[in-house]
Amino acid sequence: MEHHIDDHITLVPISLDYVEDMFASFDEEVIQFLPLDNPPARVEETKAFAEHSITQMQQGNDLVWVILHNNSFAGCCGIHSIPTKQPHFGLWIKKEIQGKGIGKKVVSYMLHWGIKNLEVEYIKYPVDQRNIKSIKLIEGLGLTLADHYTMGNVKKLAVDEYRLYK
Repeated sequence: MEHHIDDHITLVPISLDYVEDMFASFDEEVIQFLPLDNPPARVEETKAFAEHSITQMQQGNDLVWVILHNNSFAGCCGIHSIPTKQPHFGLWIKKEIQGKGIGKKVVSYMLHWGIKNLEVEYIKYPVDQRNIKSIKLIEGLGLTLADHYTMGNVKKLAVDEYRLYK
C-alpha cells in the first residue's frame, strides 16, 4: 500500500527496485544509531534484506516502505513484529537529506496510521539516547517514554523506548 504523506513525500512498499539506492546510502554514519554492527559490504546483503522484508510483509509480520522525496530515494521505514500487538517502528533517512523534516513527517504519519489501522495496543519507537536528532524529532508527537534498555550485538545501544498508545 502506497502512502502519500504530502506533495513531496511518498512511501512505497519495499521492492528490489531500490536495492542499489539502499546499498549506496547505507553507510557507517547512517547506521550509527541502528542496532547493526556494520553497513552491508556487498549489494547482495542489501538485496537479502529487501527479500527478507518482502517475505515478512507477505506473512503479515512487518510493513516496510521505501521513502521517496520528490520521487527520489530518501530512506526506509517499517513497522515490525505486528502480530505481537506491540510492534516497533523504525526508519533511516540517507544522510544527504537529513535535517529537512522528512523523518518527522514520516514518523508522525506512520505512527498515527499504524495506531488507527493495525490491531495493536501500542507502537514502540526505540531511540538510542545519543541520537539527539531523533529525540528532537519525536518531541511533540504525543509519545510516552516507557522503557530503557540496551540492544545490539557487538555495538551496544542505550535505548529509550517511546510508545504511542491506541
